[in-house]
Amino acid sequence: MSEEDMGAEIEDISPPVEDEVDAEQVANNTPEPQNAEQKIKALKEGIKKSRWNVFLLLGVSLVMFGFALFPLTMSVPYDELWGTSEKDLGYVWGPSSPGEDILDVPFELDVEIVRAPSVADNVTLEVYILKAKDCQDLSLSELEVIARGGNSHNNQFQSLESPLEGETYTFDFDLDMGHYCTKVQFVDSKGETLKQNTRLNVNGKLWPNQVVTGLPGIVFLGLSIFAFIGSQKKSAKLKSILEKRKVSEEQLILEAVSEEKIAQGPAGPPQSADGPSGPPQSSSGPSGPPQKEKKSGPPQSMVSQDTSTSKRSGPPPTSTTVEIDTHQQGTPDSLAEVEPTQETVISNESTFEPAGNGYFYRKMPDGTYEQVIYVQSADGTYIPYQQ
Repeated sequence: MSEEDMGAEIEDISPPVEDEVDAEQVANNTPEPQNAEQKIKALKEGIKKSRWNVFLLLGVSLVMFGFALFPLTMSVPYDELWGTSEKDLGYVWGPSSPGEDILDVPFELDVEIVRAPSVADNVTLEVYILKAKDCQDLSLSELEVIARGGNSHNNQFQSLESPLEGETYTFDFDLDMGHYCTKVQFVDSKGETLKQNTRLNVNGKLWPNQVVTGLPGIVFLGLSIFAFIGSQKKSAKLKSILEKRKVSEEQLILEAVSEEKIAQGPAGPPQSADGPSGPPQSSSGPSGPPQKEKKSGPPQSMVSQDTSTSKRSGPPPTSTTVEIDTHQQGTPDSLAEVEPTQETVISNESTFEPAGNGYFYRKMPDGTYEQVIYVQSADGTYIPYQQ
């Protein structure tokens, strides 16, 4: 064979262009397992990072709220010589602007009356918060007058008339950023300090970080919430991909199993009702000639026939005719036995498989079985079984 003929045959065997294009399209449309694995791996890493971000941001926000909510405590000593409780609060820092606003630093004073003045009437408990750099300066008296006026946010004043011994009273203030002093004392109706036989126990609480760390804590808490939502979205996406992948794998397994079953065909012939244990039992013929009955009268030829019976003309019927008449006068069962059995023509492409007890099943060329039971005749052909 020449090279040209071989080349022509190779060209004839090569698939058409359309089939190649369709195969390429199918390959492009089919998702690559490697890309799916990379996507799942990327989602898992993203979920892990998102969860770490949630814990980190939540931890930072908790630390911020810890600084914001826990106050700085202090004790204000009592001077029995002057009859007052005074303390330099130091510099109170915060982002508040001048005047009363939401950014002011909270300050709380708890005043316990250990011993009240012996004077029963017109006793007043006074509490001052004065904005001054030097708490020993003599000009604080002027700031006290301004505070009692109630028009200054930098110098604040609160009072309580007729305090009871053994009771504890709480005074709340909102401070701007700056240096402050506090002063607590008993005064009479004339404004003079009552210092004889008196004693106070004063404790203070200051929240300078409530705004400075509270606002960042709220921001970090919001970021942790957003990170948690992002992590949940990624987890839902990963779960959806894994479920689809599981369903596709199950479908592939089911399709492979069904294709394998179709390729293998049935495990055996179809289950049918149990047939008889042997060939049909034919009725046995007579064992000999019929027995003639002995009659007491004369022979039949000698008996006179009825005058009404018509006499036949012509020659007597032949033996063949007599036999046919005899068969016609037989029972219907004998007629059925006389009819010849028709044989069924079987295609050469089908095969017969033995089912036991002399019976056979016919297997068609496509692998299916015909729901008819066959028996093998004497000449080797297969005919349907008839009960």
